[in-house]
Amino acid sequence: MLPKHKMMSLDMSEITRGMKRLDVLMSMRLTKGLTKAGKKLLSDTGTGISTVPIKRPGYGVLTTRQAGELRASGAVFVDGVKKAGAEGLNTEHATGRYQPQHYGGTPLFIWNHEACIVFNAPYAAKQHEKFPDKSEPGAGRYYLSKKLYGNGAEYMEIVARELKL
Repeated sequence: MLPKHKMMSLDMSEITRGMKRLDVLMSMRLTKGLTKAGKKLLSDTGTGISTVPIKRPGYGVLTTRQAGELRASGAVFVDGVKKAGAEGLNTEHATGRYQPQHYGGTPLFIWNHEACIVFNAPYAAKQHEKFPDKSEPGAGRYYLSKKLYGNGAEYMEIVARELKL
């Protein structure tokens, strides 16, 4: 064993600083990619078959809820922060009363990132899973999951493009 005054050392501080900067950069790029992919998925729910329903058969004029409220309740959250609402989706005369303002999803842990696409209307899950008959042509069940499974590779590619150095 060498005496302490003759031992070699390697200064890694510059590499450590560079790795910390890279962590910050990649986190920012990942957030940007998840935001773009989430917005694309939300947009696809209103344009691809099956679309998010605007109204159900026999839907009359109600003073408490307008046709299009389900579409108007769509939002994108990335890492718990709202990044987009239902802007750009045809929501007819919806009031947007169910548009979420705060993240209510799963707990977020450090180093984990997620995009969460939400339809916040109280009847959103029921419309997604049941009620196969819709009044709007092209609208139907599984309006969210069909896009996620059918276009998943496209959404992952959007994120990957943002992460590319």
